[in-house]
Amino acid sequence: METAQMTSLLERLLKSHEDLLALGERKTEVLKLGDMKALDVLLKEEDLQVKKLQMIEKERMLKFANVTLGDILNQSEAPEEEKLLHLQEHLVQAYGALKSRNELNQELLEQSLQYVNMSLSMVQPQSEPSTYSNTKKNPYANHSSSLFDSKA
Repeated sequence: METAQMTSLLERLLKSHEDLLALGERKTEVLKLGDMKALDVLLKEEDLQVKKLQMIEKERMLKFANVTLGDILNQSEAPEEEKLLHLQEHLVQAYGALKSRNELNQELLEQSLQYVNMSLSMVQPQSEPSTYSNTKKNPYANHSSSLFDSKA
């Protein structure tokens, strides 16, 4: 029974990671094109997918709180064990691909921000103030006391 539940859970985790990877690949293309509206839509889709993944992970923690995949592999028979190992391998590969895709997208975002900042600094150059400013301190501008003693 545990083997079937674990298999089903790993299949859903794998599907969810693959969906996130597909979204990440679409996000890379959108970032290259600079389409902010499409990026906003993708971010909303990605948020929903991450929430789905979190729900699957909560379910895994509830059903298999103190049970590891190794424990289930030790109890399962050869065909089930092979399927579980296959799912584990694909899940590790999907996770690695997702991690590298997210790193690429992060670099693209940082480059886009650098480009925007550079463009803004070119449009709005920093210049010295056009009005006169006195850099010397006025010796009479002492705010703690007045020039006249009002009590006298």
